[in-house]
Amino acid sequence: MKNRLPILFFVFINLFNIDYYLSQLNIIDCNNVTYMEDTFFVSLNNNRISNTIFYNDSTSMIYPTHCLVLDDSSIINVSYFTGVFNTGLNCHIFTHLTQNSTRDTLDFDFEVAFASNNFPNNTVVNGNLILSDVNSTCTRPITIILQNVILNSIGDPINRKRKLIKIIDFLGREITPKPNIPFIEIYDNGSFEKKIVN
Repeated sequence: MKNRLPILFFVFINLFNIDYYLSQLNIIDCNNVTYMEDTFFVSLNNNRISNTIFYNDSTSMIYPTHCLVLDDSSIINVSYFTGVFNTGLNCHIFTHLTQNSTRDTLDFDFEVAFASNNFPNNTVVNGNLILSDVNSTCTRPITIILQNVILNSIGDPINRKRKLIKIIDFLGREITPKPNIPFIEIYDNGSFEKKIVN
């Protein structure tokens, strides 16, 4: 037992030092950083990405940087929006994030600038929300879906000449309309109408 006492003492001191060293790193667990949304629909008329960070780690982040980095910035660019003006940068520095405080939930906005008005509807741009400080970096993949819907106020598209292609129920099955059962009429111009016959 006397021979093992110095070994036990040595092991105890080393375990204490390792624990102390790791506590000084202040590395956060990225599983404790979550976002309300990970898919965003933006258009020329609605060009804001709004989201919320939920911070549940016991280690505080001091002056964390929060960025939105796109995989491809040829179609759109993003910049942090303060609520009053666009910063022109895709990153923002917060003062701190701390669990169980007024700073454990943060709302943020990014403004989307389109390189062109000519892009296909439902174009997908992937990116990452990155939250980091001196010791930690957490990355969350996101998807931005670009909507290119141009509304034409010159005429009512429903009243144009169109041809009925088929009638379906709400499960997508082709049907013959029956009284008091709702159905959808699909037309050749891409429009549709929900109807019910009494």
